[in-house]
Amino acid sequence: MFAFITNIRAKPGQRAALATLTQTMMEQTATEGGVPVYVFHQAEDDLDEFWFYDLYTSEQAYREHCSSEAFNAMISQVGELGDIKVMHKLIPYGPVKSAGTSFAI
Repeated sequence: MFAFITNIRAKPGQRAALATLTQTMMEQTATEGGVPVYVFHQAEDDLDEFWFYDLYTSEQAYREHCSSEAFNAMISQVGELGDIKVMHKLIPYGPVKSAGTSFAI
């Protein structure tokens, strides 16, 4: 099991487009097995700062996610809408608690 935390800063005037693009990705990922946590955030004090946390049960689940049509569509557009500032691979420890929750943008 491993995770990623990623920070993307929306380019000027691209906040809404980046939010829409990532919302589509969240909806697609909700149908994928092996990705128990996939949540995107905006910083409360700066809505142009997007933070993403995604947890994978295996390398295979990650590869399947990255080979999806939705992921490739998002990756092909994200550079036009924002700049990736941070991307760290994380190794979780201890129990993982996750419950399905949905928030509208």
